[in-house]
Amino acid sequence: MKYIDQILRDNYRTLELRKFGLTGQWDTLLLTPQFVTSRHVVALIFSTDAQVPRLVVKIPRQPGDNESVRKEADVLLQLKSLGVGSEQGAPEVVGVLDVGGQTVLIETAVVGSLLEPHLVVQDFPRALDAGLNFVAALPCTRPVRENADWYQRTIAGPLDELASLLPADTEVARLIERTHEVLAPMRAEQLPAVVEHGDLSYQNLFLQPNGRLQVVDWERSRLDGLPAHDLIFYLQYIGQSQEDALSSRRLQLRAFENAFSPGGWALKPLAQHLRLRGVEPELLPYLVIATWARSAATMTYRLAGQAVHEGDTGHVQAAVTADRDFWLWRHAVTDWAAVPA
Repeated sequence: MKYIDQILRDNYRTLELRKFGLTGQWDTLLLTPQFVTSRHVVALIFSTDAQVPRLVVKIPRQPGDNESVRKEADVLLQLKSLGVGSEQGAPEVVGVLDVGGQTVLIETAVVGSLLEPHLVVQDFPRALDAGLNFVAALPCTRPVRENADWYQRTIAGPLDELASLLPADTEVARLIERTHEVLAPMRAEQLPAVVEHGDLSYQNLFLQPNGRLQVVDWERSRLDGLPAHDLIFYLQYIGQSQEDALSSRRLQLRAFENAFSPGGWALKPLAQHLRLRGVEPELLPYLVIATWARSAATMTYRLAGQAVHEGDTGHVQAAVTADRDFWLWRHAVTDWAAVPA
């Protein structure tokens, strides 16, 4: 904490921290994420005696592993240029510093109540509407005519990177081959590119009293994402919450089936969202499969620091195959009854 406090003191005037409610003193709460895939250490900065943080400071979890912090900073700055900031549910960059070779990101804190599972259960329609409205407000960044390479960029490329991370894993290789086979009919489709957060799930979601969603941790985001990816991800989370399925892979697969299989509760809002994006609702099963394949493939980026710093490929393989998104991907392409013939 002293390290972070000193950074704030050294840059207090340059970053104009007084306008964020920080005077001569503040309180710092250091959070060390428990997830093996997290590449950040996070500090919450409170003005004295305040109950909610004013700022968030992020530094690399591994010394010198600056890529993730820089990526989040770059994405948030680009989002702001597209008109997406605190009013639309995203943090705003206060400063990006280089401190002894470490990238330090300082951003505004979001406000609202953490959208925990019990809050989803208490008012499921409200949670559903909050997610629908948030995803619908994320801008389109490439129209169809400028997005011809969408399949290679958003699906094939990330899966190739996952294969490179785990070259000896035959199960991953088979799943990648099967995914391309199942998605083959979708390759010729024309889709727009959209802003994509990439991780709309527990601990990243905050609900304001007015029902609007605020979202943190944009390190998995991209500006050229796939329509409905974020919404599918979010609907899986609230479905799991409704079914008390956050800690069981078996129950998570059941929640997936209840949401996305024929007759599932999530199909109507998904179809409405696809129409909003100008995408044919008939592509929905393909997009569900693509969501979990792509999300599993982000493990390449999320585990890159460990692969480099620890050199333990066995540990990396175990982390990938134990991840919820890998399980959903495997289920979607091997066991899901809705897989297109």
